[in-house]
Amino acid sequence: MLSQRRIRSARGTGVGRRCSFFAIPGEHYEQGINGQRILLLGESHYRKEGASDEPAITRPFTREVFCGMAEPVREKKEGPFFKALDLLLTGRAVFSAQEAADAWQRVSFANLSQSFAGSQANYRARNVALRAGGDVLFKPTLPVLKPTVILVLGRTAWRVFSHGKYEPSIPPYLARKLSRENGRRRYINQRDVWSLSYQGGSALMTWVYHPSWHVDTWQDRSGALRHLIDQASEVER
Repeated sequence: MLSQRRIRSARGTGVGRRCSFFAIPGEHYEQGINGQRILLLGESHYRKEGASDEPAITRPFTREVFCGMAEPVREKKEGPFFKALDLLLTGRAVFSAQEAADAWQRVSFANLSQSFAGSQANYRARNVALRAGGDVLFKPTLPVLKPTVILVLGRTAWRVFSHGKYEPSIPPYLARKLSRENGRRRYINQRDVWSLSYQGGSALMTWVYHPSWHVDTWQDRSGALRHLIDQASEVER
């Protein structure tokens, strides 16, 4: 089901002492997609009614979410966010639950914030929580997970993540259609690619608008991931 070696490695380092929410890799994460190890990086988890911030509650939380997506069963309670990620990973409008589950087995998933955002979908993580989560991700988590591609699921998370540098030599991803492009607010279609060097490895990363904003189409979210995979493969040649 999950990459147990990576999880055991995390528990044997400072990750276990500093993380409230573990990043979870799928069983075939090492093989990845086209040879690239992929981390999908969201913003925050929502608190279930009555749940506390105790480690006994938070540390299994991402695993429970991930396990549900890595199984060939889709339920209504999983909601539009994870349906959007199914589309992103499969790259197709029509797919089977098994195909979606297989895609999840090849990636890892984490949220940036190390604290619950709240109990309602309209609650957002505070910037200070996202910044602190970025430091936890960079120092103890990435050296264990060793991703080569990071897709950040949210403009806010991308803006407050303070690690990495812009790579002008790598072409940006250009979103082809923004669902709100005719509205008053100006949305950005150019997604620059950054590089991130961490202890023991490096990754290319970019961002898409959070799926709950309904700004990017699923085709552009998927396209941004494929662009990163292609560029990371090109860098390795």
